[in-house]
Amino acid sequence: MKEGGDGRITLFIVDDHELVRAGLREMVKGEEDIVLVGEAESGKEALEKARLLRPRVLLVDVKLEDMSGIDVVRRLKREEEGKDIECLMLTVYGDLDVATEALRAGAIGYILKDCSKEELLGAVRRAGAGEPHLDPEVSRRILQVLKEDGEGRLRVLLTRKEKKELVGEGASELLSPREAEVLRLIVRGYSNRDIARELFISESTVKSHTSAIYRKLGAEDRAGAILAAIKRGWI
Repeated sequence: MKEGGDGRITLFIVDDHELVRAGLREMVKGEEDIVLVGEAESGKEALEKARLLRPRVLLVDVKLEDMSGIDVVRRLKREEEGKDIECLMLTVYGDLDVATEALRAGAIGYILKDCSKEELLGAVRRAGAGEPHLDPEVSRRILQVLKEDGEGRLRVLLTRKEKKELVGEGASELLSPREAEVLRLIVRGYSNRDIARELFISESTVKSHTSAIYRKLGAEDRAGAILAAIKRGWI
C-alpha cells in the first residue's frame, strides 16, 4: 500500500523508547497529508506489523534492543511485502559510515533525532514521494569531500581501503561538469524540478543528465546513484 485510501502518506514508527515515539506522534499529529498507522518498539515487532500494514513510510531508529534498524530495513527490502515501503532512518548518529550502511541496506533517507519538526515532516514527505533524503549535516559532510580537477570535473576520491577494493574496477571514471552539478543537487535531495530551477535548464535536460549519471554509476534511480557514488568514492 503506497498511500492511505484518502491519498495520505501512511507512516509507521519504530523506536524502543516510548518518549521518542510520543514525540514523533505529536509531530505528525494534525498533518493533513500524513497518517500514523502504527508503531513498534522492537525490530521483530516492526517486521511483523509492517508486513501486515504495508505503510508507505517506515520511520525507524538505527539502534533497537533486539536488532539494528538497518537490519530491519535490509530484511524488509528483501521481501515482497517490503518492496513498496520506503524506509527512513532516524538516529542520533551523524556518522557518514552508518548513513552509508543504512542507504546500502535499502533506506531511502537518513535524518538525525535533533532535527526540527519541519525537517522531519519534509523527510517523510520526500520518502512518501519516493525521493531520497539525507540529513543536512550528513549532506554537508558528503559535499565537503567533493573535489574538482583543473577543468571543473568531479574526480574520484578514494580512502586507502577503497583504493585497495576499487582500483581496476572503473573507479577512475569522471562525470562531466554539468553531471557533477546535478549529482550534488541529487545528494542534497533536490527534485528534478528544483534542479532545473537551480541550474536554469529544462526538466527534460535534467532527466538526460540523471540518466547519464545512472548509466555511469550502474544505478536505477536516485537512491541507487547516491549509494553507488558513495561506494565508489565519488562523494
